[in-house]
Amino acid sequence: MELVRVQDSDYRKTYELYMTFPENENGFMNSVYGYSYDQFLEWIEQKRNWSLGKELPEGFVPDTSYVLVDEGVYVGIFNLRHCLNDFLREGAGHIGYGISPKYRGKGYATKGLELTLTKARQMCIHEVYMSVNKDNPASLRVQTKNGAYIHHENDKKYFTRINQIDERASREEIISGFYSQYEEEGRLERTVHGRLEFTTTMNYIHRFADKNTKVLEIGAGTGRYSIALAKEGMNVTAAELVDKNLEILREKSKGISNLRALQADATNLSMFEDNQFDVTLVFGPLYHLYEKEEVNKAIDEAIRVTKTGGVIMFAFISVYAIMYSNYFYGNWSFGQLENFTDDNKVRHFKEQLFTGYDIAEFEDLFKNKGVAHITTTGVDGLIEPIERRADFAISDEDFKKLSDWYMAHCEKRELLGNTNHLLYICKKD
Repeated sequence: MELVRVQDSDYRKTYELYMTFPENENGFMNSVYGYSYDQFLEWIEQKRNWSLGKELPEGFVPDTSYVLVDEGVYVGIFNLRHCLNDFLREGAGHIGYGISPKYRGKGYATKGLELTLTKARQMCIHEVYMSVNKDNPASLRVQTKNGAYIHHENDKKYFTRINQIDERASREEIISGFYSQYEEEGRLERTVHGRLEFTTTMNYIHRFADKNTKVLEIGAGTGRYSIALAKEGMNVTAAELVDKNLEILREKSKGISNLRALQADATNLSMFEDNQFDVTLVFGPLYHLYEKEEVNKAIDEAIRVTKTGGVIMFAFISVYAIMYSNYFYGNWSFGQLENFTDDNKVRHFKEQLFTGYDIAEFEDLFKNKGVAHITTTGVDGLIEPIERRADFAISDEDFKKLSDWYMAHCEKRELLGNTNHLLYICKKD
């Protein structure tokens, strides 16, 4: 038994399956009710774009529709919304489903929902919102068999939740799930914006560190910075959460005696005593922390393990640069929904993979933290979206000129919001 995306299915079989459903049955909406086959084929093409967040009608979110197939027989439909807007949070939620009448009572709904929840986990949806009509106890049983509980109710509906993993594991799954598929190794070398980020960041590190410096890098990835600094003679401890990244880091750092690589979470550095490091680098963890409590834990832990008078660098992402880089491809509405509330406040929530900040908002995190602000700087400018142009070109000679020019301007406040990656640099009191 498997789920097949409608755009990958046998279109004639999928059409015939949809035609077995009324327009609205127990809350399952048949969006192609009454369509001719040709209209249905046009809808399939729309679904290709909608699943990518492109050309979405107003109020819609990206979603994928699947057919449940059992040994070639098409038995049911499962819709998975990739994220929620306010209407869906208080309504249908992430998943809607229906089993064709002739196949009901055979366990297909329970199995199909189980498979859909697996798809949701792969999209880093760790808490699934659903709803069910009160006069549909069979569907409620399907949900409860898959771990749902009733969160709240009104006169007509139960609103259910399925916590697929606990709060701590959910963040780890989000991060590990992404980096198990993403080629983090070489990120700072294969693009111009990555090279500029590395060059600019190393320039700032060298302002506060030399070969006698004891450095901790939290969120070390595959070790691009840690290995480079250790090769300069610094005493480096590299802490990384993700198994895949840590494995690469350890392999690449074999034979470097002044580099220690270990697994650690930025929110819990209990393996380190207070006041241990001259320079602490937090490069990455704050991209993936959403709850205020965990953000504060990561900041407090970095400060705690740094010596008095030591320097701490926190990397973060501009929410405006996230919009400029990712949402001018027919999917602006989706990006706005993901990153801003209806009154244009910045959003941070668990379903996000990367979370971005307003510059002043991020700086405000350090009020009353026992540090003195040194500077806030960009490290890669507005290059990432520009680099996608077919006519983009930077020679090695021009890259040197670009990096020198950028170093002269990267702290200008008027440029910071356009910069993808930034550093907040401070000194421990």
